[in-house]
Amino acid sequence: MMPEQLDRVARACEMANVRLAVVPWSVPLPVVPPHGFAVFDDEAVVVETFTAQMTITEPDAVATYVDAYARLEAVAVTGEEAAELLARIRRDFEELAH
Repeated sequence: MMPEQLDRVARACEMANVRLAVVPWSVPLPVVPPHGFAVFDDEAVVVETFTAQMTITEPDAVATYVDAYARLEAVAVTGEEAAELLARIRRDFEELAH
């Protein structure tokens, strides 16, 4: 299943309205988020945990997530480099399956 999922994500790299950023596993993470989150226009953050989803709008809390996102984005690859990384990861999964 994983190779097909990676193909789908890689195809998103080709879309004009999508900017995909991938943090390579060879790069030390500047921050390790304990849960998923999405930043919306620096005014709101949606946080997703195993059991809940919440929207944060308090400016200092939003700023913490904006900073975390910026730090992750700074070490991520995009565009063709992201597509190449995803292709390499796909090949690694295929080799593990054999």
